[in-house]
Amino acid sequence: MTYYVEKQLAFGPIRFGVSTRQSLDAIGDDVTLSTGANGEFIRRRKDGFFFGDTERVVGPSIPVKPTINQTPFWSSLKPDGTSRGYLFMALMGFGVLIMLLGLGVLMKKGPQGWFEIIFGAACIALPILMTAQQRRTIREREERERAEREAAETRNQEQLSWYTKALDHLLVDRTENGLIALRGERKSLDLAYEIWAPAARRVLLRIAFEELSRRGIAGSAEISKLLSDAGDAAGLTPEHIHSVKREFFSSVLWHLLADDRLGTAQEAEIKRLREGLGLTEDDVEDDLNAVEQFRGLRGVAKGLPRAECPIQLAFQEYCIHQAPLDTGILFITNRRLVADEKKRTEVAMPKVFEVVVDADDSSIVIKSDQKKPLRLRTRNPIFTAGLIDMAASLDERPKGFA
Repeated sequence: MTYYVEKQLAFGPIRFGVSTRQSLDAIGDDVTLSTGANGEFIRRRKDGFFFGDTERVVGPSIPVKPTINQTPFWSSLKPDGTSRGYLFMALMGFGVLIMLLGLGVLMKKGPQGWFEIIFGAACIALPILMTAQQRRTIREREERERAEREAAETRNQEQLSWYTKALDHLLVDRTENGLIALRGERKSLDLAYEIWAPAARRVLLRIAFEELSRRGIAGSAEISKLLSDAGDAAGLTPEHIHSVKREFFSSVLWHLLADDRLGTAQEAEIKRLREGLGLTEDDVEDDLNAVEQFRGLRGVAKGLPRAECPIQLAFQEYCIHQAPLDTGILFITNRRLVADEKKRTEVAMPKVFEVVVDADDSSIVIKSDQKKPLRLRTRNPIFTAGLIDMAASLDERPKGFA
């Protein structure tokens, strides 16, 4: 069976295999990080597998305001949430009904039905003609405003370009002069926060990883101050600057977890990094919970635990673990999985061939011989999935057949 964990980090998603965790003695006291200067994963172990993907970076750009020519005519007839739009739609529906009535009269009584047909056609045509007139008015107004709009877009694009250059310059010049230049470009920028903020966040993350590679964890307090100063100069909100520090910390921690190199000495270093960045345990609660789950897997490496399960067990079947779910409870035995939800689902252990944990969603996806994968959400998905992996590897055959 294959068991791996997925996690979204600062520069993209990662996926790594989770086998039996190394003992603390095997990990040793080597506090070298598994994170490179560009925020990439650096493998220090020879076994296991790791996949990482870097998200495609698109520079900040000014959104193009749609014109009436880009809107199909029939889309303009759809209700736009106003009473006028619903009135037009009702009038057209009424016109169709009158036309059908007129056709019926025409077929049964003759020319008398033409009145209803013409009246119904007029009811349908009126909203179309009024919509066409409205589109013509909008088109004429856009033509009058086009020159002014294009001039504003050119000016905004130029300001955004200078701001982006000042951001990139901060990667090579983090002195006070670089911060002053960036702050000046930010003050002259007259664009929505959502347009340029992602680029500023990414530059801050790059600075954080480069500085960590240069200063080490001992300089985490200086890195934190630099990020705060650079984020303020770039115009980011305090909340976003704080989230950059959380993403940075999370990437460093998860790279160690993926490399299975988080022992006692490494945890002490990670704590120094967290405190240096000014992050509390509550700020990184999910990450620390993941550490506890991996530590729990190391604790059961020598033997699976036993638990009490309120389900009927077969001969030589014993309960290993029960985990609360969002919609029920999961029971793990040495022979099967039982998801006791609205609909009870049972999966035999030998039929399970893949278990995937989405650490961001706290979910487990179990693939087996069933048509649809079983998706479960629980508080401790990493530990629970690890027990499934260990239970699936048990050899329950009689000794004479082993």
